[in-house]
Amino acid sequence: MLEQDTAFHLGPELERAVNRMDFFRLFKALAANHACDHFILFELAGDDRPLDLHGGHALHNITEPHMLGDGGAISKEDPLVRSLLMSTAATAFDAGMIDTPLIAMGNAQSAVAVPLHTAASKRFGLILLRREKSPERRELALIAHDSALVFQRYFEVLISLDSVSGLNDREIQIVRWTSEGKTSSEIAIILSLSEHTVNSYIAAILRKLHVVNRAQMVASALRNGLIT
Repeated sequence: MLEQDTAFHLGPELERAVNRMDFFRLFKALAANHACDHFILFELAGDDRPLDLHGGHALHNITEPHMLGDGGAISKEDPLVRSLLMSTAATAFDAGMIDTPLIAMGNAQSAVAVPLHTAASKRFGLILLRREKSPERRELALIAHDSALVFQRYFEVLISLDSVSGLNDREIQIVRWTSEGKTSSEIAIILSLSEHTVNSYIAAILRKLHVVNRAQMVASALRNGLIT
């Protein structure tokens, strides 16, 4: 397994990720780094509908249609999904422990289910199908940690576009400091971020507020009550 500071999904590529294809590559690299051939990320909806793996912010690298059930959906009765719905901690399952078509059809020896949460109260789940036996406690914790880091970036860059205000807490901080005349390099020092990351946040904010420059960004945020 790669060390954290050299892993593709936790290196500079994480800060550079700006679209779905970037995050597809990051989650695929995360899976491979932990001996997993397949990953499935999806939103845990609150109703009784099956979990749609083709819509919303779902991502997966499943190429065998039969693995996803009818119409590209997973039943909420699947034990892996039930684990995501009922637990806040990552859980590992060996093949033979649970009756789920995902492990059998994916020719996996085990699976890891990682619950993921957003600041906007959206709930997501990440299922990893592993070609080795279930991980020990230390590696399971590392898988959960890595997944949370990649997912947090995914949420900030793309999922938060669907939130009510459109801006997350970090983005509002950046708008507020910009309104006080701070440059990207100054904001980077204040928030302990890289200047590149600050500029990435600003680019995302401009898209969310449908404006083209920082002056319009601040004016829009003031009009919408996002800053005072």
